[in-house]
Amino acid sequence: MGIRLPSAEEYEQKGAANSGDFTLLPADDYMVEVKDIIVQKDQVDIYSKETPPRVRDTLQVRCKVVSFANGDTLIDENGDDITDERLLFAFVDPTRVGIYQGQASFARKFFASALGVDFNGVIEFDDYNDLLGKRLIAVAIIKPNSKGVKKNKVIDFRPIRRRPARAKADVDPKVEAEAKLSDTDVVAKAKEIFEDDLPF
Repeated sequence: MGIRLPSAEEYEQKGAANSGDFTLLPADDYMVEVKDIIVQKDQVDIYSKETPPRVRDTLQVRCKVVSFANGDTLIDENGDDITDERLLFAFVDPTRVGIYQGQASFARKFFASALGVDFNGVIEFDDYNDLLGKRLIAVAIIKPNSKGVKKNKVIDFRPIRRRPARAKADVDPKVEAEAKLSDTDVVAKAKEIFEDDLPF
């Protein structure tokens, strides 16, 4: 038999039980691509002040990290290059999609950023599958979880900024036509300028 799984003691010695087998991403902005959206049914809202606590469906969003938001290649928290695929996870409550005092909710920012639409406008899509493969910016930090283990946590989403296309200057069609010279015109103009210095 060629398969051996390490014991809990071996994991403790190696440190894998607390830190995982890979390093974390530094706190920064990342370009990510939505890889998976898993609907988690009947999750207890741990922040609910109601008794019994509110139960709702949540979305576990897995995003593949493409690069830093500015396009730089990925490095880990120690400054070493990252060669394997990295994922960031976000938990989105699809029932909380409002805007309060001008601030869009986390879920609303995710949906709007993935679709490239304004946070304040109507956001429409047929199915969560419409979001798969979409790229957006995720803001990640390093934060200890409830057990004290440091993890990357997505705290915000925003759309990828696209520069607007430059407006074409109003050009008189005659001037534009004159600007486009034929090969014959170019040769004639060159002969006129350089006279006897041309080899033809």
